[in-house]
Amino acid sequence: MNYFEVFGLPPLLGIDTRALEKTFHELSRRFHPDYFTTAAAEEKSRALRMTALVNDAYRTLRHPTKRVEYLIGLYGFKSDGSKVPQSLLAEVFDINEQLEEIRMAGAASDVLLENLRRQVHLKREKFEKDLEASARQWDHLVTGVADEALRKVHIAELSRILSESSYIRNLEDEIENRQGHYFKPGR
Repeated sequence: MNYFEVFGLPPLLGIDTRALEKTFHELSRRFHPDYFTTAAAEEKSRALRMTALVNDAYRTLRHPTKRVEYLIGLYGFKSDGSKVPQSLLAEVFDINEQLEEIRMAGAASDVLLENLRRQVHLKREKFEKDLEASARQWDHLVTGVADEALRKVHIAELSRILSESSYIRNLEDEIENRQGHYFKPGR
């Protein structure tokens, strides 16, 4: 049983998160281990497995990016970054070099760091918009009875966008984690 099936959903990326949460609470109550304290060992074990499955499914499906990662995994793809364009890799390398220069410059580099943060943030927003548009297209394919071959082509596209965006998210995390920690050696 996949995570979509746990919640009685088709494999769509546009999920009503309020309905998902409501179903999560219903399933959590239905399979809560406290209701199975006097049940047979097999029933207790099943309740524990279902509780874990419901929790994992909910954590995954409520988050749009994790939902895409899960869906592409169902089709045998993953966002591993192995097919990232050289131009993006060069851009990421350049930004990492700029981060190192900012670290070496010390406190005087706060403005440079903020500018770099904004630049990376804009790139992440672009990837998020691309992913949202591709997710809507996926949902259209699924509800429009597209054949399996066309779905796999689109899953590959979702995987590509996710792989590329992971580089930008990592850069943004690095900047956010380091903001205020960049210092000049010897200070």
